[in-house]
Amino acid sequence: MAGLDTKIASLRLEEQEATAKSAASSFGLTFVNLVGYPIVEEVLETISQEEATTYNVVAYLKSGDTLHVATHLPPTDTLRRFLILLARKIGLTIRLKYCSTLSFTYVLNVYMKYHDEKKVQATQESVKHGDEFIVTIKSIADITDQINKVSTSRLIDLLFAGGVLIDASDIHIEPTQEGARVRYRVDGILQDIGVLNLKQYHAVADRIKFLAKLKLDVAGAPQDGRFEMAIAGHTIDVRTSSLPASYGEDLVMRILIQDAHFLALEELNINPASLALIKDAIDQPHGMVINTGPTGSGKTTTLYAILSALNKPEVKVITIEDPVEYRLPGINQIQVNTDAGLTFAATLRSTLRQDPDIIMVGEIRDKETAQIALQAALTGHLVLSTLHANSAPAAIPRLLEMGIEPYLLAGSINLIIAQRLVRKVCSVCKGADKACKQCGGSGFKGRIPVMETLKPTELFNELIGRKATIDEFERKARELGMQSMLEDGLTKVAAGLTTKEEVERVSKDIETDSVAEEKGSA
Repeated sequence: MAGLDTKIASLRLEEQEATAKSAASSFGLTFVNLVGYPIVEEVLETISQEEATTYNVVAYLKSGDTLHVATHLPPTDTLRRFLILLARKIGLTIRLKYCSTLSFTYVLNVYMKYHDEKKVQATQESVKHGDEFIVTIKSIADITDQINKVSTSRLIDLLFAGGVLIDASDIHIEPTQEGARVRYRVDGILQDIGVLNLKQYHAVADRIKFLAKLKLDVAGAPQDGRFEMAIAGHTIDVRTSSLPASYGEDLVMRILIQDAHFLALEELNINPASLALIKDAIDQPHGMVINTGPTGSGKTTTLYAILSALNKPEVKVITIEDPVEYRLPGINQIQVNTDAGLTFAATLRSTLRQDPDIIMVGEIRDKETAQIALQAALTGHLVLSTLHANSAPAAIPRLLEMGIEPYLLAGSINLIIAQRLVRKVCSVCKGADKACKQCGGSGFKGRIPVMETLKPTELFNELIGRKATIDEFERKARELGMQSMLEDGLTKVAAGLTTKEEVERVSKDIETDSVAEEKGSA
């Protein structure tokens, strides 16, 4: 029976090829059977996989100054224009032929084969080089020292291994007239790492763009992409952004360590009063917890710590993120894709049909998302989200400004958190040793939050109902005993965890007039 099935399948394949051969003749093209055809990678990549699927054409043979390509669909004007431009670009004559859909699918699988082989090879090389750098890199000075000693091909490994080993969150490569400056953002502060010459810069920029699947021939427009790599004993997700600058492309790479250990709430150095309020808020069966602050203020870290505490077998947790920064086992994480119609609002609406107990909405950006999230909080779901607001009390008027009806706010919010990050004094040198290997002489290692937490009670309902000003919400919060971020920061200064200068640095945009007056009279 198996032999009969095989024979039938073979006859069907022959029939498909015969049909394609007949179609080729009607189009005035030569027929070619590509199943099993030995295609060289260099020839295959003449047309990228994205272009192959867009224009339905693949390259399979280079003979002298002629590139042979094949399509499995009737030739269109769009395809012919693409081939004319391709011929100009590569300087070869292009000869178009016709193949079956089966042949075309075979070639697409060849793309995947080569890409998989490259991925394995790149991973193996990265792991090898990363292991070597684990031994040699102990500080920023070590990275600076090696930049002009390693080969151009190994610069990528050095830069990313260095970033991982000294806990950098971002790598900046900024072109100059002579080359490029490399900087790491460490504990929120940019630090110079070294200078690349022009040859190194172009080699590194091209490699990063290739890995991130950015268009190599586009330098005059912003591009975004991502890639994964194994380096220095870790798997990292690299979010890449390129931006045209005066002397080339400015590249910024955000480093996300996929196997990073998430700190528990108790390990985040949250002040005891705020920690108690957070635990009480997330222990409720429904309601919303909002975390506010600018980009880079640690909101995601706090929310992930909360999610880790809530992640139990008996509850269903769904997150909607843009992007999904870290993978959490046992939690359903959804990536927003605006181009495909997966906005925060649309995805949240669909998520509610999945019977979740807990939902995290990465960010409330518009009225529709806010309305759906607040309604979910009122109807039996625990909702976590972030919002751009300057302080905890300012979150309520911010939502009112979006057009949210007061009745949706009254009683739906369990807690509002506002936070900033300050650098933590180095636990080894206490900030007193410029030669300290632990902190690289900066005096700081790691960051901790300064935080304020507001539990809106019924006393806020009157302010909500008449859409009071931010100042009125701020005063009411102070009357009810809310400790401000500035006060939390000064408490941490007194405990030796950070410095007054650090607190002043991050408090510039949060210090209200009333707090400033209290500080001045203290």
